[in-house]
Amino acid sequence: MAKEFIQLPSRDSLGTINLNRSVFSTIATNVIDETENVQLFEGSKPCKGGVQTRIDDNQLWLTVPVRIQYNTNVTDICASLQNQIFESISYMTDYKPESIEIEVVGFLF
Repeated sequence: MAKEFIQLPSRDSLGTINLNRSVFSTIATNVIDETENVQLFEGSKPCKGGVQTRIDDNQLWLTVPVRIQYNTNVTDICASLQNQIFESISYMTDYKPESIEIEVVGFLF
C-alpha cells in the first residue's frame, strides 16, 4: 500500500526519522529551478503537473514532467537532471530513490 512517508533506518535507539514525500518533491523542484534550459511543467487541473512521488514498501519513485529549451540536447539535459536530482536527494536525506523518471512534455521556444 502506498504511504505518505519514507522511514529511514534507525542508527541508534533514540527513534526513527520519517520523511514526507513532499520533501522529495521540493528537492526535485529546487534542482529544476537551478538548471538552465529546463522548466517544471505545471499543468492545470485536468492535466496533472508538478513532481509526482510514489512511495511503496519504503521505496521512492519520482516522475518529473519538464519542458526543455528548443534546440538543446534533450538526452544530455535529461541525464544530467536525473543525476542532479538523485545526488541532491541522496545528499540531503541520506536516502537513495529507486527510480527518477524525467518526462519531457514540451519545449520552450
